[in-house]
Amino acid sequence: MEIMIVEDDRISRRLVEKIVADMGHSVILADNGRTAWEMYQQQPVRVVITDWMMPEMDGLELCRRIRSKDHAHYAYIITLTARSQKADLLQVFAAGADDYIAKPFDAQELRARIQTGERIVELEDGHRRLQATLIESRNKVRVVFDSLREEIVSIDEDLTLISANRRFLRIHRGKYGDMIGAKATQTLHDTGRPILKRAVIQRVESVFGDGRAQQYLDTFTNGHGDTCYHHVSCLPIKGRNGHVEQVVVVTKDITEDRRKTEEIRSLNAQLLKSGAQLETKNANLEEALSRLEATQAQIVQQEKMASIGQLAAGVAHEINNPTGFVSSNLKTLQDYVADINHLIAHYQQLTKQLQPERIRATLPKELSAHLDAIQAEEQRIDIGYIQEDVTDLIKDCRDGTGRIKKIVIDLKDFAHPGEDKLQHTDLNKGLQSTLNVVKNEIKYKATVKTDFGEIPLVECFAQELNQVFMNIFVNAAQAMEESGEIAVKTRHNDGRVQIEIRDTGVGIPPEHLNRIFEPFFTTKEVGKGTGLGMHIAYKIVQKHSGSMRVESQPGEGSTFFIELPVSVS
Repeated sequence: MEIMIVEDDRISRRLVEKIVADMGHSVILADNGRTAWEMYQQQPVRVVITDWMMPEMDGLELCRRIRSKDHAHYAYIITLTARSQKADLLQVFAAGADDYIAKPFDAQELRARIQTGERIVELEDGHRRLQATLIESRNKVRVVFDSLREEIVSIDEDLTLISANRRFLRIHRGKYGDMIGAKATQTLHDTGRPILKRAVIQRVESVFGDGRAQQYLDTFTNGHGDTCYHHVSCLPIKGRNGHVEQVVVVTKDITEDRRKTEEIRSLNAQLLKSGAQLETKNANLEEALSRLEATQAQIVQQEKMASIGQLAAGVAHEINNPTGFVSSNLKTLQDYVADINHLIAHYQQLTKQLQPERIRATLPKELSAHLDAIQAEEQRIDIGYIQEDVTDLIKDCRDGTGRIKKIVIDLKDFAHPGEDKLQHTDLNKGLQSTLNVVKNEIKYKATVKTDFGEIPLVECFAQELNQVFMNIFVNAAQAMEESGEIAVKTRHNDGRVQIEIRDTGVGIPPEHLNRIFEPFFTTKEVGKGTGLGMHIAYKIVQKHSGSMRVESQPGEGSTFFIELPVSVS
């Protein structure tokens, strides 16, 4: 697969090029957005990796231009940016980007994002193949219709002609563009007769009324005085709700051979079956497309959460190393300072013993001057204050490293990168770790109260449940108009752990309460929510054989109830 890399920084461009090439992809390079846009118009690619800030044309304008162009295939766009503010990221997605990576980026993260793009491209190709199959099936049905000897026309409830086969048009001496959209009662100019006889129209109206097919034998005399026989069938085409949406009128000239009646019935039955199969295929395709969209969105969300977990673990690991030796060095420094203070105390005792006049008189003049200089320097630098302050400074530094260590532990507990197996987990600890991780998101909006009960270890996928807690906590904070409270309570009852998360936000309207766990449903403004967070949380709880529900009163807040079995076996 060809991947376009758009980056004005030569070092970054070469680094991304090497990663993409190592993955087995062809690379197209551009050092600015304008050059990339010209190349893309000549040779559209399936994946574009672009920097935001570039000369001549930035990455967001390149995104907008790619999205404005109607190409045969969808281009998956990944934006590289050093900006991390929420408003900046909203601009990235508003411009049409599918994903973003913060600079400086991690090579493993970039590979994961590219693999996500590959899967999206493969899903789109599969969708196009399904669409082509449907079109091919429809065309085959059309060929069958036009090759039949029967006159076939479909009519809607307003008696408007919707479609007609070639035989019908030839008999009525009309063109497809003139006939389609005309009323069945419309008079033909050359014969003065309506397109369909009154007897046929009456039966069509009857089919629309009761939904049952109508058949009759139309006997008439042609212009040469010959008796003709037409077998007319009025067949209902029903929607999913059973309502008749169209009636297909099939007319067969059986004058020459009445014996073919049975054959005509067989063809009619085949036509009904083909229509039903086509309707079934359409329904199946719509359902498959709906599942595909939901699955695609969930894959993207899961990939993002996996990347966040990897990033959190990496940051925790990188912080642990320097924090460890800083903490160790501070302990050693504290011991050194204690020894130095002890030594200074001996120096001060010595200088004090040498101060009396009778002793100073026996000292050489140079030594006495040296003692005066030492005393003056002690007063200048305030040695007593320094000794006391150094001890306090070291204590503050050690407290700081302790806080860093606690944050690292919380990051590790929240992320658990790569741990996709069931394990026995303390959910109280998981809730507290998640609260610590999202603390910056909620500390300005809500105070948190916890009431953790005595609960057993739960067999679960810990990282997935942390994601559930995170979604609820963040949503609760966002529901606060000014300030409020989030209360978390856990209890154990009859082999099941119960978790209750209550907020004092704006609440959920009653008409939305039953839809809160549906995919793509959101009450947030456009661009501020995907509608997947609570759906994914609900699916994760179901995966653990648990239950999840919500109670809410507008203006009073919402309460989420989660119940999980201690063991899933």
